[in-house]
Amino acid sequence: MSGITDEAGKLISDNSRTLAPAAVASQVGLMTIVSLVTILAFNFLRPKNKIIYEPKVKYHVGNKPPPRISDSVFGWLPPLVRTKEPELLDKIGLDAVAFLRFNRLMRWLFTSIAALVCAVLIPINIVYNLKNVPAKKRDVLSMLTIRDVAGEILYVHVGVSYCITFMIIWFVHIHWKEMVRLRHTWFRSPEYLESFYARTLTVLRVPKKNQTDEGIKAIFDTVKVPYPTTSVHIGRRVGKLPELIEYHNTTVREFEAVLVTYLKGGKLGRKRPTIRIGGTCGMGGVKKDAIEFYTAKLQRTEAAIEEYRRQIDTRKAENYGFASMAAVPYAHIVAKMLRNKHPKGTKIQLAPNPKDIIWENMNKSEGELARKKIIGFVWLAGVCFFNTVPLFIISILANLESVCLNATKFFGKKSHFTLAPSLRSLS
Repeated sequence: MSGITDEAGKLISDNSRTLAPAAVASQVGLMTIVSLVTILAFNFLRPKNKIIYEPKVKYHVGNKPPPRISDSVFGWLPPLVRTKEPELLDKIGLDAVAFLRFNRLMRWLFTSIAALVCAVLIPINIVYNLKNVPAKKRDVLSMLTIRDVAGEILYVHVGVSYCITFMIIWFVHIHWKEMVRLRHTWFRSPEYLESFYARTLTVLRVPKKNQTDEGIKAIFDTVKVPYPTTSVHIGRRVGKLPELIEYHNTTVREFEAVLVTYLKGGKLGRKRPTIRIGGTCGMGGVKKDAIEFYTAKLQRTEAAIEEYRRQIDTRKAENYGFASMAAVPYAHIVAKMLRNKHPKGTKIQLAPNPKDIIWENMNKSEGELARKKIIGFVWLAGVCFFNTVPLFIISILANLESVCLNATKFFGKKSHFTLAPSLRSLS
């Protein structure tokens, strides 16, 4: 019985260490074709669907339109290459530039590592395999790896590993310095210095008895900050106000689409646009003038929003608030002073840009936020796990012929085993 186990273990070991080069080549070819088709489809669709691929050209913020892109097939390449970080910092902000800087770090890091390994280790592995490994025990892929390499030549691999480590440290150091420079540039920019949120502090987990404007001011008085607050506001339950604002924005976009069609080319259309209300699949319902319909809809929505805003001070207080300082440096100094302090159980920090705040999370406890983070992590882990299933199946199929051939030889020697017809047919 032990002999059977040893032979089966050897069979599994031999096949688990061998991946058919043809399968890898076919996979590389397939991925290359998919990539080329994706690039060609993007180049073909982009000029004809600018509202999808270039929405910020029309819906940019203030006087910050993105660089113009020509309608040629590769018209997106010049702005991609020529637009530098100072312009990006002004147009898209620090967070987006930090993300692009991180991508640049990864690109240069992996490119450098690949160049080093391909120039040094792969030639050494190939030469060693050709000289020391029998032809029957190697293939095109195994010759590129360290699998069969042994002896003092492994010191070269150790040395390259140290080089890669120092390379990572150097790249991270360089890009870290650049990020510090970008942060200094951003915090000194007129846009940041003139913004209201830059001199505002967020106060979280406000206790019940301090959930008033005066209560927040009292919290700052207890810690004796060097700069007084210029205004304080406790958060209030806004009810359906966010939904109304989103409804208003959606209506504006729909109205714009109607007007773009009606005023196409700078000329009025022959007929005023219409819209069918209450119909299904273009049947039934009531047909109305689209311009009058959306105008009335916007007026009603704006009136409802204004009514909500007038009543905001009468609504129930939340457990968070905001305190503004006279200048941006004052807010930064106070935030640094209170970084590890929690006056009356609160958490005080610099306020982010209002458009970056997830308002539904503002009044949640630490436990609720931790639960949401765990759920998000579980979802991410699930996606990563199930993403490996197709790759696992492909790897099995790539070696199926080899496994079946060796299994047939192995089990064929054992009189007390009977192979399934399907397994015999594969051999």
